[in-house]
Amino acid sequence: MATVKNQWVPPSLLKAYSNLFTSPKKDTATGRIVAVQRNVKKALRRRQPSDLSKCQLDAARWLVTQWKPVNASQFYEDRLVELKTNVYDEKYWYILESIRDRTERGVPLIYGYERPVNGQYNDPLRIQSNCVYEHWSSIYNTPLDAGTVNQPAPGWQGTVIDQIWRDTWFAQRRLIFKLPFLVKKGDGIPILMGLKSEISALASFRGNHIWFGRCLWPYFFYEGSVIAIPVNYLMSKWNKADIDDIELINTRDDCWQCTNTKTVYRNARLSHAESKFNNNNRLGIIVTTPPSRGVYSARNDNVSVTHHETLNIYVGRGPNG
Repeated sequence: MATVKNQWVPPSLLKAYSNLFTSPKKDTATGRIVAVQRNVKKALRRRQPSDLSKCQLDAARWLVTQWKPVNASQFYEDRLVELKTNVYDEKYWYILESIRDRTERGVPLIYGYERPVNGQYNDPLRIQSNCVYEHWSSIYNTPLDAGTVNQPAPGWQGTVIDQIWRDTWFAQRRLIFKLPFLVKKGDGIPILMGLKSEISALASFRGNHIWFGRCLWPYFFYEGSVIAIPVNYLMSKWNKADIDDIELINTRDDCWQCTNTKTVYRNARLSHAESKFNNNNRLGIIVTTPPSRGVYSARNDNVSVTHHETLNIYVGRGPNG
């Protein structure tokens, strides 16, 4: 940090300086000590690119190294513009569709809610519980519609039983993609996920924006002649980054209902997605929306959430495929 001593400031500049620095806090033997205003510090900090932005930059650079164009700079700019506008030319990208599409449904273990409850959310008629999901008990092909009672579309339901708000079931969606070639950890090949999703929620009273989170968990693995059986677990927790503060619109008069559609693009090659296998020929994606877990009732007696999506995987390709 720079230190300026015994500096005289003209009165005409004092107002401008006061907008940049705090008022003098104390006197010392050599003068007064001031600091940079907090909002000025924040403005001076260089904004860090998001994970997706860094992935797009790396992908454009990777394409340059593969295609070796005459005008590398222009080629890089053109590919980066396409990435930022979500345009994936099949000349430069493999566009994959899933080879398997399953829904995994399970019921929670229900415990008493022992953590302190914020007074403004305390509801004696709908006491919170702690719904813990561990394993799915049934697996089936993902229905295109709402499904059936025993085989519903991905989503979850919650209800009040004996004044206790609890989840009744939760179902996640798992899609498997066949990679066009073996993928190794650290090989630099760009792989992105493009998700267009529709989430619908029906409630007896009001809505909660947490229900409309988009959660994607990618993982790479190797599969031989026998179909690999997935590890039996339910991804019922989520990150704050998965939740958007969206505007909730009621589309019915007799109860609360809202449908939200959104398209998101994310990097599939996250650190936790890389497999212990040296050669991966499959990419799995678990898609969910956050369940209530016995907490987020929004003072409803019943809630039902379902989601449907189209998920494409984009894998970078060189001039020789």
